[in-house]
Amino acid sequence: MPPERSSRKTDSHDTEDLFTPSSPPTIDPYATLSLSSSATASEVKSAYRRAALLHHPDKAAPEDKATAHTKFQEVAFAYAILSDERRRKRYDSTGSTEEILEGEGEDGEFNWTDFFREQYAAVVTSETIDAFAQEYKGGEEERRDVLEAYGKVRGDMEKLYQYVMLSEADEDEERFRGIIEEAIEKGEVEGFEKFTGESESRVQKRMERSRKRREREGKEAEKVGREMEEDLERTSRRKGTGKKGGMEDLAALIQGRQAGREGRKESFLQGLEEKYGAKGKSGKKRAEPVDEPPEEAFAKNRAKKSKR
Repeated sequence: MPPERSSRKTDSHDTEDLFTPSSPPTIDPYATLSLSSSATASEVKSAYRRAALLHHPDKAAPEDKATAHTKFQEVAFAYAILSDERRRKRYDSTGSTEEILEGEGEDGEFNWTDFFREQYAAVVTSETIDAFAQEYKGGEEERRDVLEAYGKVRGDMEKLYQYVMLSEADEDEERFRGIIEEAIEKGEVEGFEKFTGESESRVQKRMERSRKRREREGKEAEKVGREMEEDLERTSRRKGTGKKGGMEDLAALIQGRQAGREGRKESFLQGLEEKYGAKGKSGKKRAEPVDEPPEEAFAKNRAKKSKR
């Protein structure tokens, strides 16, 4: 069950905590990603994307932030191990994650802060959201989440959307009500009065609020995108170089969705761009890895250090 959605505005201190944990977590990477030891590289990638979406800190309520950060770091660390053949073999032979990533950075100490920051914004891209949504929406997992959320909020549909990922009232209300009504008829869930007695006018108002909010967020996302591209152009002219690395990917992502993307994925991406698009402070304090493919990020990090 995914954590409750919260406001997209996040305190900067929370962000820094996410980038700079005290040490890599001690985990079983296979268990963390719900994989068997014989999982293929494709299965590892798919499991990581799924887990990253499920446990992304942006989706957590304020009181659940610390737990969400920890879980997300575990997921990222698991992927960094299992997506790399050398690290995976080392883990398989020792059964330990301690110091498994030591010695891969300059002077034997990799700059996890830079690595994590650069990769964090790319965890949830339009492509990963689309792929996950196609599998999730209309599937059994979504049905379970809807019914679990329905029971948790005791039929209050105003609150239900806080608990079901990739959901919006203006898009999903009719479908969710169908799922719940069928489950009530089968005796799977209780027919709470807040659900069965809700007026049609209240339903329509909720859907209209959702539609207007997404339109507003879409406009805000476009504005952020334009401002970021202008910043990138200015930086490029000053340095006499092209757009590189994670910022290039981020700019491409912004351009690709400026036509008004559908669904909550737009506002979700907007939140990531606003908070993590610009490169922040760097340091030697180690943080967990986060998106695919780790080796490319390692190479990028080493190249940056060699230029200093």
